[in-house]
Amino acid sequence: MSCLRLTLLGPFALATAAGAPIRIDTRKARALLAVLAMANSRPLARERLASLLWSRGSTRQSLASLSQALYSLRRALGEAAPALVVSAETVALAMDRVSVDALELEAAASEGGAAGWRRNLALYAGPFLDDLSIDTEDGYREWRQQERARLEAIATGAGTALMNAWEHAPDEADPALVDRLLQIDPYNEPATRVKMRCLALEGRSAAAIEALEAMTARLEEDLAVAPSEASLGLAEEIRSGSLAPRAGAVARGVPSGRSATGPLVAIAVTCVLLLSVLLLRDPLPRPDSIRLLVRPFHADSGMTEDLATGFADDLATELVRRASLHVLSRESGRLVPVGGEARTAASHVLEGRVRAVDEGWTINLWITELSTGREVWAERFEGSAGDPRLLRDEIVAELGERIGIALRPAADLPATTLTDAAMPAYLRALARLHSGTPEGNAEAMAALEELAQAHPAAPEPAAALALAYERIAFGADAHARAAGLHWREGYLLLKWQLARTEADHPGLLAARARLALRRLDHAEAEILARQALASESAHVAALEVLAESLALTGDTGEARRLATRAVLLSPSAPAGGYTAIALATFAEGDLAAAADAVAMALDGTASPSPRLLALAAAIRGLGPDAPRARAAFADLVAASESRPFGAWRLGDITYTNPRAATWSRPTGTDAAQLIRFADPAVDALLRSGLARAAGEAASTAPARSTPLEGGEIEELLMNARIVGRPSWLARQSWSQIRTASGHLEQRGPLGPLPAAREGRSRIVDSRLCDRWTWRDSDLESCQLVVRTGLPGTLAMIGEIGVFPFVAPD
Repeated sequence: MSCLRLTLLGPFALATAAGAPIRIDTRKARALLAVLAMANSRPLARERLASLLWSRGSTRQSLASLSQALYSLRRALGEAAPALVVSAETVALAMDRVSVDALELEAAASEGGAAGWRRNLALYAGPFLDDLSIDTEDGYREWRQQERARLEAIATGAGTALMNAWEHAPDEADPALVDRLLQIDPYNEPATRVKMRCLALEGRSAAAIEALEAMTARLEEDLAVAPSEASLGLAEEIRSGSLAPRAGAVARGVPSGRSATGPLVAIAVTCVLLLSVLLLRDPLPRPDSIRLLVRPFHADSGMTEDLATGFADDLATELVRRASLHVLSRESGRLVPVGGEARTAASHVLEGRVRAVDEGWTINLWITELSTGREVWAERFEGSAGDPRLLRDEIVAELGERIGIALRPAADLPATTLTDAAMPAYLRALARLHSGTPEGNAEAMAALEELAQAHPAAPEPAAALALAYERIAFGADAHARAAGLHWREGYLLLKWQLARTEADHPGLLAARARLALRRLDHAEAEILARQALASESAHVAALEVLAESLALTGDTGEARRLATRAVLLSPSAPAGGYTAIALATFAEGDLAAAADAVAMALDGTASPSPRLLALAAAIRGLGPDAPRARAAFADLVAASESRPFGAWRLGDITYTNPRAATWSRPTGTDAAQLIRFADPAVDALLRSGLARAAGEAASTAPARSTPLEGGEIEELLMNARIVGRPSWLARQSWSQIRTASGHLEQRGPLGPLPAAREGRSRIVDSRLCDRWTWRDSDLESCQLVVRTGLPGTLAMIGEIGVFPFVAPD
């Protein structure tokens, strides 16, 4: 007898046989259970499962992640855990203990006959794993899409067979099942005809004709085809009165002849129409109550998907800047499945269709209210394809008037020097950048570099390029490989781009804020993030940086509020927001809440940041489960180990073996340098957890000292030579000499000064700032100088990491 009920059609759900829900914390653990269930008791190789759901890490890391997911599944299943059949090589789910709706749907289809077709259609509650997309995993995404299409085809086939039977016996039809099939397949004509017959038999001939007209519009607009002769013939039967209503049904069609009540009916109809017009003229809800999800626009004839999607991205940004609307992130519009919008807390969805006509564009837009499913606004816009911004501004103005809000004048926004001809290329690149794939990032980078070179003062391509370079520098290694660059080259390109573009564009400000956070300059990170939010109040990256900075400096309540807003704005890419929530709750001493937030953050990204992995290891290290703590620290090690590759050259320095030069296994003390809490007690707790996770005695973690002041830095480092110590980032020796006047020389293959052997140093406030030349531009990076707690050892903490060195005599 089954002890578990697993629902895969529609939203994922797991319950006991008695109906008690079972919670599985992480998205990938739920996906793992679904994959095992669809295998129908067949054992699956561990390597296959690991590559399907954890493809971005090394094999060792992927298998470790699989083991951790299996562990969490066993804990969630409790007494039903024996349903998981695990060996050293394979994993399976014992189907005698589990009932699965998707497998039952397949079985019902094989039964045949009206009873089987009914059961099949009743089982189809929605698209397969509707709320369980993991678009960062290509293998899983493809598997889910194939299963979804297969199961939908089974339901559609059974439903169509049932409709064909009901068309000859409409009295047996179940209206709910008819509507369900039309939800699955809106173009299903047999279902439409059954619906028409049912409505006509109820005396609702006008509604029956409206059903066909709606189907006709869908077929013509989406598929460019006309309804079948059978559907058109049925409509004629209904209009002519040949299809008489059932006995007792009240005819509600348009009367064919005159009667004494005719004028009254006409007056009533006129009143209803007038009332409808007045209702449709009512404004949308107040702007502060609207949470708008912007879907990627559909591309019609003469239009590419990238260009239509890029236009939607640009429009969403403009709505935030000028209308101050609460618009969810671009990633949410792209990744949230159709039908899953309500789970984003969105109130309305904006969709569109873009078509190229002669020398212009035609754009159809509509907004749907999610709570009612009612289309509350629709408009058609036409304009020249020469400058899509004119159409964008017209749409923003129309929406602003419709909603009843005052728009910020366009003059208040950062000026752009992109030409009309350059805008389509920029919009296509924007779509590729937000595709979420390393290949898309590399393609966008190449296109944006051409645009930035042609328009060096334009902030839009510069901000987009900064994001592409930042992913190469600090994102998953796949981004660097797809671009054919080393991660340090991505860092240098990022610095170079920021140095040559001075505009206060919110994307550029957010990139500078993230770099400030990396060098632990929380005050500067906060200033830059607030400047970005002043320009674009719903800028997710700026919200995440500000929340993380406040969490580390002790304002945990405000940090959680801002981070929660970031998650709500970007529910399909929530890792940054959940990381900030985890830091805030860790600082408050709530380790259980911090662990939950970390799990959500890890579940929401394919390339977790080192800071997130270090926090996860620290939390596990403070818990009772030593194996899980070691596995969490191993994830951090594996993520670091995968970074260096290939031979590369930066400036005049060639590295023939970057792995030997740039990586060694981090210790708990090394990992502790990634996060620095202002509260010494919280900081000590973090370091203790990391030491335990790394298998080190907690007492070996040296006390953290405060950064040196500017005078101390000058006295120690100016007119002195320092020698680097082997570290996590630099195994080979390096040294630096600074003169009293600030001249800097660096020797060795890799040190704090990237891509150069000479530079200039200065002290700004309490930071050591080094300047060097790259691509004919002066670049600068400022670092904290701290005592490490080890005798005679200090360290520089900068944007690319931590570099310990021996204190000069």
